Amino acid sequence: MNSNDSMNSDDSSGATNGMADKLHFSSIDHLQFHLKWGYEWKMPPEWRLERVNRYPFFWLVTEGTMDVIYDDRAYRLEPGSLLCAEAYLPLQAQSTSERPIGFLSIGYEADVLGTPLASWLQLPVHHALADSASLLPVWRRLIRRFDYQLSLEQGSAEVLEQLEVLSLQYAWLHQLLRRLPMQPATASSLNDPRVDKACRHIEAHLHEELSTASIAASVHLSPNYLRTLFQRDLRLSPIDYVRHRRLRRAQELLLSGSAPISDIGEQAGYTDPAEFSRLFRKHFRLSPKQYRQKWKSSDLGC
Repeated sequence: MNSNDSMNSDDSSGATNGMADKLHFSSIDHLQFHLKWGYEWKMPPEWRLERVNRYPFFWLVTEGTMDVIYDDRAYRLEPGSLLCAEAYLPLQAQSTSERPIGFLSIGYEADVLGTPLASWLQLPVHHALADSASLLPVWRRLIRRFDYQLSLEQGSAEVLEQLEVLSLQYAWLHQLLRRLPMQPATASSLNDPRVDKACRHIEAHLHEELSTASIAASVHLSPNYLRTLFQRDLRLSPIDYVRHRRLRRAQELLLSGSAPISDIGEQAGYTDPAEFSRLFRKHFRLSPKQYRQKWKSSDLGC
């Protein structure tokens, strides 16, 4: 082998290793996706709904029309319309058709580095799919297989069925995202693992006092550099991320249990009940007590 051959061989190896590093550190490695429900609904013309779901969900309208108010904004959904809703946000829907309204629904739990998947990808709340019919087969098959999996007893057959559902859910997600405009929160194909570590530190210590300096110290970075990484990868400052996670924790606790409001504030990281109530009301336009009274209900998976 001559010197040129040797150099080309080394270059090729370096390029391969570089590609492997990119794949290994891709932010999508941190995707956690769990299917919660899947249904195909056909509701009567007078159907209406008002609720908050504990999990994010997608609706795809197959027939009829409905008006939706989601997070205080109005949308008209028609056949081919996709609604992308995040968890714990108020939703009102009402059929506007003289015939039954039909739609497919998938409820899921997914995030990337603690950021909800829809937010991380900046998915539109409402989007008209030009070729929605081609998405229906994989959506319906996923619903059927997930429903069948839930009926199985523990055993090897269930393991194989779970693997098939996992395969189908990622095929469905791939087909869905191909049809949507999206822009991942990170401008780079790489996501610094120190951001992941800092987010995990925040989750573990959410009930404690947190500052940019203390979070930066947990990952051995300067506060300024940690701010730079968070802005690049999550488009939030560390403290804004803490505020977001504390409010989300409070929402979850209010709707999933019956603990006193003051205890929920403490568990979410607010030592002053009045401050907790003020911040919660500012963000959700309801006090914690009013929020629980209005929205706490069983999740029907609509």
